[in-house]
Amino acid sequence: MSGIERIIERILALRPELTREAVLMMIEEEKRRAGGLLTDEAAAHIVASTLGARSGRRVEAEMKIGRLTSGLGDVSITGRVIHIFPPKRFMRRDGREGKVVRMLLGDGTGSVRVVLWDEKADLISAGKVQPGKIVRILHGYTRERQGEVEVNVGRRGELYMEPMGVKPEKYPPLEEFFLEPGGVHEAGRVNLIGVVVEKSPVSTFMRRDGQEGRVMRMRLSDLKGGEVTLVLWDDRVEDVGEVEVGTRLKIVEGRARRRVDGRIEVHISKSTWVEVVEEGVEITTPSRRRMKIGEIRAGMRDINLLARVVGIGRIRTFERRDGSEGRVASLLLQDDSGSVRLSLWDDDVDLVERVREGDTIYVERAYAREGLGGLSLSLGSGGRVAINPELGETLPMIRRRDVTKIEDLREGMGDVTVEGKVVEEPSLREVTTRRGETVKVASFVIDDGTGEARVSVWRELAEKVEGLPLGVKVRIENCYVRPSYTETKEITSGTFTKIRIEDKA
Repeated sequence: MSGIERIIERILALRPELTREAVLMMIEEEKRRAGGLLTDEAAAHIVASTLGARSGRRVEAEMKIGRLTSGLGDVSITGRVIHIFPPKRFMRRDGREGKVVRMLLGDGTGSVRVVLWDEKADLISAGKVQPGKIVRILHGYTRERQGEVEVNVGRRGELYMEPMGVKPEKYPPLEEFFLEPGGVHEAGRVNLIGVVVEKSPVSTFMRRDGQEGRVMRMRLSDLKGGEVTLVLWDDRVEDVGEVEVGTRLKIVEGRARRRVDGRIEVHISKSTWVEVVEEGVEITTPSRRRMKIGEIRAGMRDINLLARVVGIGRIRTFERRDGSEGRVASLLLQDDSGSVRLSLWDDDVDLVERVREGDTIYVERAYAREGLGGLSLSLGSGGRVAINPELGETLPMIRRRDVTKIEDLREGMGDVTVEGKVVEEPSLREVTTRRGETVKVASFVIDDGTGEARVSVWRELAEKVEGLPLGVKVRIENCYVRPSYTETKEITSGTFTKIRIEDKA
């Protein structure tokens, strides 16, 4: 018995009031509506689904989408259609033409790509299945593709549109499968709707194989304060990067990735669907409260502050796990309530070449974390820095730092200033860092009358203190207190440490 005959027999068994001729007329009508794009068997599948004709096989093995794993041979799922990707045709090895359609299906536990082949793909192409509709897949199989599980519907599989006995209210509405830009917090596959509020110039680079690559970044906003950065690669720079600021975009299956600085970016690859929803959206930026540095605590996000640059660190390069090169640099910021370090990564590092000590900068959308050397800031998603902004107010000039007595130093303190006389001359040596860099380090002891502290300074600071005689008074700014296993306090230099020799007599 052919495939179409089996479908007709199934329909007649379920709906005995119908005649064979009536069913055949329904099939021909479906083919006519589709403009001749459907085969007889594909049209028969549509009629069977419309009439609620099931295969007769039990559906007890129906799984929640979030529990799917690769390698399952008989999978049945039900979910809401989130998106349907354009159909594709291909040639098989035997010369026959094939057809494939992919759609994104979701329930309350997650979403999954469903791949339909040949006559099953015709069901989708005929326009019978639309985003927002609920469908049931019977007897599919799963496999892994690009690190994600997908469900394939081949000859044995079946597709039913708006199946009987399903309560639509048990499945999230279509809009709940799309996040706003401010809601992207985890790495992985993500669907988004947001407005383009900023575009960066296209950058070119050379890959290891000698091929030229292109990358472009956009800032996507929900216009309520939430933002995320889109990263476009190569061909997507042309077909997506041309959209104007003020365009509302729908992103299907972007890839959220966490940068080394903790920020989340959404990467737009070949498989990502990008659709223009609306153009000419009026961009409004909500006002955010500006904080003082002294108010900042580890774990805070969306921090905005106005501060003065009191220290500029050097640019360092490092190698990521994937072998690519990254860059990092730091600025030391100060206002009338304290000071804090701002870490800059990759493209943001270029800021240190444009800023000078004493400049005022406005930091927007930063987050704070506790690390080696104390509290530090990094730019969050959509974060940016403006140099000497015109905000109608000025900051006080750089103040001289308060000195901490050695007896008051505690392990873990950062950004402290101490003064004292050299009571043990500096000893200089070379060490190799974890990155394989050979640098100089000098160690000496100072006393301020309340106690002694051993000071270790690195690189050019080591050369500066070489040969200091006993009794010389020194001032060490922006240093850190590290663990000590003796009664002598241990101080070490950092990126912004400065040494001033107060008395050379």
